[in-house]
Amino acid sequence: MRNIIMILTLLLSTQSMMAQIVDSKSVGDQNGFVDSKGKWVGSNDYWYTSWWSDYDIGEAFKDGKTYAIDKKGKIVYGAEYEEVSISIGTILLKNKGKWGAGDIKGHIYAPIKYDYVSASSYKRSNSGKEIFELLVSNGGHYNGRNYLDGKSWGVYINQTLCVPCEYDTLKEAGDGIYAVRKNGKWGYCANGKEIVPPQYDAVTGFVNDVATVRKDGEVKLIKNLLKDESNVLIAESSNPSNKKKVSGPAVSRYPAPNSDVDKNIPTGNQKNENTFAFIIANENYPDAPVPYSLNDGRIFKEYCQKTLGLPEKNINLYEDATFGTIIGAVEKMKSIADAYDGDASVIFYYAGHGFPDEKNSTAYLLPIDGNASDITTTGYSLAKLYGEISKLKLKKTLVLLDACFSGAKREDKMLASSRGVAIKVKDEAPQGNMVVFSAAEGDETAHQLEEKGHGLFTYYLLKELQQTDGNVSLGDMTDFVTKQVKRQSVVINNKKQTPTVIPSSTLAESWRSIKL
Repeated sequence: MRNIIMILTLLLSTQSMMAQIVDSKSVGDQNGFVDSKGKWVGSNDYWYTSWWSDYDIGEAFKDGKTYAIDKKGKIVYGAEYEEVSISIGTILLKNKGKWGAGDIKGHIYAPIKYDYVSASSYKRSNSGKEIFELLVSNGGHYNGRNYLDGKSWGVYINQTLCVPCEYDTLKEAGDGIYAVRKNGKWGYCANGKEIVPPQYDAVTGFVNDVATVRKDGEVKLIKNLLKDESNVLIAESSNPSNKKKVSGPAVSRYPAPNSDVDKNIPTGNQKNENTFAFIIANENYPDAPVPYSLNDGRIFKEYCQKTLGLPEKNINLYEDATFGTIIGAVEKMKSIADAYDGDASVIFYYAGHGFPDEKNSTAYLLPIDGNASDITTTGYSLAKLYGEISKLKLKKTLVLLDACFSGAKREDKMLASSRGVAIKVKDEAPQGNMVVFSAAEGDETAHQLEEKGHGLFTYYLLKELQQTDGNVSLGDMTDFVTKQVKRQSVVINNKKQTPTVIPSSTLAESWRSIKL
């Protein structure tokens, strides 16, 4: 009989040890936690209880103290701490006026030595994986999700130190990397150490494992050192980005402009003091030059100044632009938009090669130093360009693209790195107050007009500006250019070329009436 009692006692004890909490419960004066059968697990004499089922953590309150409870009903953190607080799956602990953090197993992963802690979580856009973040500070003041100001800040990611608490500002830069600032200079931190020491005046987050940095006016492109520790610098501008001509003057191998649109450029009556032009004319690619691109850019610059009334200082011409030069142009655009606070407009003009990412059918501008075989790393995507511009406070933006994105050249041959057939890319949707007018659609080629010494698209764009003295709406201008390019391309090249207008949804109903 004694043996049976001992066996029953042992069995009940084992069952009790195996019971696991699934919820909190309140019955009269009893407050505690219960298992799947509704039976109490652990003490039920708390004043208040709650259960975090996503994280298997319980919170109980009694005698002015908060307790952290594990799924077996055991108190993991309790009366020995001044404060216990559960937040987004982590347990914040305070003792002797300082804060730290621990997990439900009783492991304190963030030592109790900080003036301030804050837990949050987010999902990474590339993988959808949930990330748990713990911000820590000594003497700091929290001032928003992406801007922190104070004495020193650090970060723990998934209960592991990512950024030591020694930086005056930090912001998430993608994939477990943080941009950090110390003594006014920016760098990058990951895995508890600096991967790029603070040395830059400004930095961006990593997109496709590439980030943009600026130092002393020079813009550079750097790789994600967590993915590739070799050759961190990818590209850089050859001169400070605040200079108007970042490279040049470039030397053209083609005849100088001497057509009807290159002579008698009209002087318009309008003055566009708050309009800025960014003109990129890429001609001298090492293996596949673009005929007359320099002519296109240079004469379009004259029309911007004489016919459209832009001050010369507002016109930025970049000849044979490298990747870093394009980045510098976009950075300058950002600075102007910030300074004018919504009162500026932008004309962005590009003549040169476009190239597709064959895998995703997305379009890229090809810098002079770009590699078509590695276009996603060395090209500048249209989606990124439209995205960067849409973030700016601008009255309106007109993007003019005398390029095709099928992998073909102006002469109809394929670029050496293409697969030999034209690729139809997806149309990227502009955003904000933006209208995009491009030389060709889908898998078509943007041709040149040999007898005029210009790209076919640019020639008729200039022609319409010439015959209207620049006093023309976008609707009338695009109608004229589209009609003439479609006709002349079939007559001269026996090929279709269809200029395409894509307005943002904001301007879908009103873009045709906008004046240049």
